[in-house]
Amino acid sequence: METIIIICAIIFFVIYLVAQDSKKETAKERYGEAIGYVAHSTANKIANIAHDIVEPVNKKKIRLAKEVLADRNGKIYRFDDYSHKGRLNMLLEVDDRLKQSLDVLGLTECRWQKIAKHLFYIGTIRYMSREHSDFSKKNSEFIRQHIINDWINDTYLKDGVVTLKEALSYFCISEENWIKFGDTVIDMYNLNDIKDIEEFGIITQIMPMRNNRHLL
Repeated sequence: METIIIICAIIFFVIYLVAQDSKKETAKERYGEAIGYVAHSTANKIANIAHDIVEPVNKKKIRLAKEVLADRNGKIYRFDDYSHKGRLNMLLEVDDRLKQSLDVLGLTECRWQKIAKHLFYIGTIRYMSREHSDFSKKNSEFIRQHIINDWINDTYLKDGVVTLKEALSYFCISEENWIKFGDTVIDMYNLNDIKDIEEFGIITQIMPMRNNRHLL
């Protein structure tokens, strides 16, 4: 009985705290919203616990391995600190945790590193093709030409251009086509229509950002 009372007290306290952060006008609306939030959150936690209990061990191992893989892939895909290759090389190294996940998924280190390199260059083409103030918008053809021809002479921007040129060369895409079409070349050349990329090129999603980087 005491345990039930303690649990109820904790729940009511959490509801109270959530209600204080509510933007609703009346107390009734604030507590109604808080109760709904706590109930939804509790239901999700219970569902997750139930899923963990009934999930077969082998499936759980594969799921967790894919989560580790997606996390690393996502960091590589979104890497844009082009002047610090050492940081990229660290992401491309296979540590013990990643090695265990690759083993579970039946991927060799060499095979994964090819996938990772592919994702990095795809991410570079996407990144360099978009307006950095709003990644949902593509750069104009004029801007893309400016990037290819002029950024190379800028101390702070040239590393991005060098990496972009590497990416285009890797996929045998001419600079002229990138200038004309931007990241549309990814679909034009069917760059992601590769079995390993379709199966293991998974990347983590990131929280929505004001510059819409999460849409890439």
